[in-house]
Amino acid sequence: MTAHPRPDLAALLDGALPPERAAEVRAHLAGCPACRAEEARLRGALAALSALPPAPELPPFFEARLEARLREERERPRGLAGWLGARAAARWRPRALALAGAAAALVVAVAVPVRAYRAYADRRAMLGELDLLADYDTASAVDVDTPEDARIVAQLDRLEGEEGRP
Repeated sequence: MTAHPRPDLAALLDGALPPERAAEVRAHLAGCPACRAEEARLRGALAALSALPPAPELPPFFEARLEARLREERERPRGLAGWLGARAAARWRPRALALAGAAAALVVAVAVPVRAYRAYADRRAMLGELDLLADYDTASAVDVDTPEDARIVAQLDRLEGEEGRP
């Protein structure tokens, strides 16, 4: 059994198939009711299309106007500038740049103090957790840079105290 020649049915009805392929498709149609039904459906569609009135004649200069419109569409800016239009975008561009600059300055103005406060809070937490800073010899023998370092030194101090007991 050969494959169904559905892609070739429209070309057969139009007379666009080469003679040898047209003969193969006709032979297949003789033995395949599904393909005959598809051919009948396509034949009906072609008959309905041919019964339509002819297309109206195009007005003068239609082609030139269409090409100009397509060129204008291709050259139109995309995105926000296209939505607002080129004039509105040119008017709003300086304002948008000023707004972006103000937003960036605000982010910097907020982020820098917050970061400094966090560093200060970390140091305060470290000092609050480390009782042995009163003992200068112990504190200066170890580099204590973070709260985690302070916790470790405090743990070591407690362990040392526990080991010294009987």
